[in-house]
Amino acid sequence: MADTSTDPLPSWRDGDAKRAVLDGIDAVADPASPDFVPETDRIATFDNDGTLWCERPIIAQAAFLMQRWATMAEADPSMRATDPYRLAYEGQTDEFSAAFAHGPAIVAGLSEAYAGATPDEVDDAVRTFIDGFRHARFGCLLTDLAFVPMVELFHLLEDRGFTTYVASAGGRDFLRVFAEDLYGVPRHRVIGTSTELGWTDGRLVRGDVRVDPVDEGPGKPVHIYERTGVLPAFAAGNANGDVEMLESAAVSLLLRHDDDRREYAYDESAERARAGAAEHGWIVASMRDDFERVFAHDD
Repeated sequence: MADTSTDPLPSWRDGDAKRAVLDGIDAVADPASPDFVPETDRIATFDNDGTLWCERPIIAQAAFLMQRWATMAEADPSMRATDPYRLAYEGQTDEFSAAFAHGPAIVAGLSEAYAGATPDEVDDAVRTFIDGFRHARFGCLLTDLAFVPMVELFHLLEDRGFTTYVASAGGRDFLRVFAEDLYGVPRHRVIGTSTELGWTDGRLVRGDVRVDPVDEGPGKPVHIYERTGVLPAFAAGNANGDVEMLESAAVSLLLRHDDDRREYAYDESAERARAGAAEHGWIVASMRDDFERVFAHDD
């Protein structure tokens, strides 16, 4: 493993991807570079599921929704005859995951499942879920499944004057609960798909409708600009829903899942992203070839 005292990305293997990442950061952060971006405008945006942490065999928020609907079906037997509540109640994880494979669909379900709740109540439910749910394959908590090389990159960018954001197709409010502990990103720097909110009887409460446009595809650069007033100097993603965000950035990184020993190997839902990388010259990082380790427990 690389020497952490001299290597800014010690969990990355030396190779083309690592050099391209470091060169790209230098080009944006060096005042003498023609690609220089001043710190006031120097933001970095990262997708979450599949980019910063593991999204297989089920996206964490989908598992959270599944757990919520299973609890509701336990209390109301009439729900058990209708999908997707039946799938949740019966624990049909594969079928449920297939039905809720994208963040916007999950957020729509969570909008329904938590309608009328306050943000604090949902925060508490997310904390309880995150503290107790264990990954089916690795047996560890979800917070142990952050990709160490990507988190290192996150912090390197901050050291080089970037302001970092998580820009997820999934639920903004779900991520806000643990993003600071896991990535060092405060709540106000989480961008994501959201549920409508309203002020009722002196309380902030959630509605039952997802807010559009969602933070996926062309919605990502729109949400990023609305929040920050600039487009990314650096962006990282892993799937088709990240293409437009990667197109909008000065330096773009596509993470490829091709390590079925330490994580998972899959290309589905990344076909457009891979074609975009070839067309635009984005940096492509192979989890198998470019990561010295994937998770902290790989040590």
